[in-house]
Amino acid sequence: MRSIVDFAGRRRVTRRAALSGTLAAALVAIGLTAAPGSLAQESLRSDHDFERASSREELGRLFDAVVDAVKKSFWDKERLAELNWLERMRGERAGVVASPDLQEAARRINLLLEELKTSHTILLTPDDIDYYVLRGVFGRSRPYAGIGAFTTQIDGRHFIDLLLEGYPAERAGLKVGDEIVSVDGAPYHPIRAFRGKGGKDAAVAVRRSADGPIASVDVDVVNILPLKAFSDATLASARVIEQDGRRIGYVHVWASVGDVPQVVSQALERMGLAKSPDHKKASSIPTVDGLVFDMRGKIGGMVGVATQYLELLDPRGPDIAWRGTSREASTSVRGRTAVLIDHHTRSTGEVFVHSYKRERQGPLIGTTTAGAVSGGAALTMPADCLLHIAVSGLMVDGEIIEGRGVAPDITVRRPLPYSGGADPVLNAAIAELAKRPPRQAPGQPDPKGNSQ
Repeated sequence: MRSIVDFAGRRRVTRRAALSGTLAAALVAIGLTAAPGSLAQESLRSDHDFERASSREELGRLFDAVVDAVKKSFWDKERLAELNWLERMRGERAGVVASPDLQEAARRINLLLEELKTSHTILLTPDDIDYYVLRGVFGRSRPYAGIGAFTTQIDGRHFIDLLLEGYPAERAGLKVGDEIVSVDGAPYHPIRAFRGKGGKDAAVAVRRSADGPIASVDVDVVNILPLKAFSDATLASARVIEQDGRRIGYVHVWASVGDVPQVVSQALERMGLAKSPDHKKASSIPTVDGLVFDMRGKIGGMVGVATQYLELLDPRGPDIAWRGTSREASTSVRGRTAVLIDHHTRSTGEVFVHSYKRERQGPLIGTTTAGAVSGGAALTMPADCLLHIAVSGLMVDGEIIEGRGVAPDITVRRPLPYSGGADPVLNAAIAELAKRPPRQAPGQPDPKGNSQ
C-alpha cells in the first residue's frame, strides 16, 4: 500500500550562501552566460504582432545576423572549419530568404545549426515555449499563455511529456501520455492554441488510447512566467510517499536557476533533510527513510548549483557543536537517495548527476541524459527572435559529457503515448529505497551496530 503526504503550501524562501565544493570554483554558467548587449532591445508586442508576416528583407537580416553571431561567438572554431560551415552558408541564404513565413525560415536555419552538433545552439521564435524560458533565464521575462503542460510530437501527434505540478493541466486531470488533439476546436499548438486566452477556460480535446474516443476537458489558461512556474512546481511536487512501512521523500527539480535551488532546500527542510533556520519548528518536521531526487526537469542553470544539491544531500563540512549545548542531528541522506534521469536532464542537471554517480551516493534510475553541457549566451535577432549559442565547452572531472550524456545505473524507460501517467521510473526508485533499512534516530545503533 502506498500513501502520499503533500508538502505544498505557502512558500517561504530561505536564501543561502553558495556552498563550497569541487564544482563551486567553476564560474561557467550552463545556459546562463549572457553576451554583451544580449536582450538589450526589449520591446513590448501584442499577441497579434507575433503573427505578422516577415518580409524577405527581414528574413535576410535574420539569416545574416545568425551567421555573423556564429562566426563571432560560437566556441568551437575547429568544428566550423572542419564543416566549412561559414563558407557554405552563402549558398543557403537564398533558400531561407524565400521561406513563406518566419517559422519556415527558422526551421531551415535550425537545420543548418544542427550540423554543428552542439547543445545550447538554436534559433527561437515567439512561437516556441523555450523562447519564453530563455528570456526568463536571461532576466527579460515575458509571459506566455498556457496550461502548464509541455508536449512532444511523435508521428505527427502531440503528447504530454511533462506537467507542471499545481498548474491547470494537472489540476484538470490531464496526464503524461495524453494526446492533445485540439484546443477550442482548432489544431493544437503549444503557443498559438492558447495565445490571447489568459484568464479564460479552454476546451482541450484529448485522446487516451490509440484508437480511443476524444474527450473534451475544460482547462484554465493562465499567463505563465517560466522561472516562477518552475519554482512553484518544484515546491508543489514535494511530498512523502509511504510504502512497505517506509517513508520516501520526493521532490521534482525543474531547474537550477532563479530561486529554484532555495525552494529545493526549503522542500528538504520540510522533510527533515536540511537544516532549518527555524529551530522551533524542528520537532514538527517529519523524517523520511529515503529521498527520490527527480532531475527530469526542463532547463539547466548555474554550475555552482550542482554543488549546492550535492551538499544538501550529503553535507561534507566539519560537524562542530559547542560543548554543553544540544547537537543538531546530521542531515546527510547518503546511501538513502535515488536520482531520476532521462533526456530532459541537461546542463547543470548533468553536472550534478555525473558527480552524484562518481561519489556513489545512490543509484541513477531512468535513461541516459541529454548530453547538453555547454555554456550558452542569448542574443537578440531580427524578427523578435532569440539565438541561443554555445560560447564555451565544458569538461566535468576531465570527462566530456557533451553529446554523450550520463548513463543510469538502473535503466528504466518511461512510456509516453497513451501511458495514462504511468511512471515506472519513479516506482523503481521507491521500490529500491523501500528495500533499505529504515532510518535510525540519531544516536541509536543501526543494524550493524554503528551509531548514527
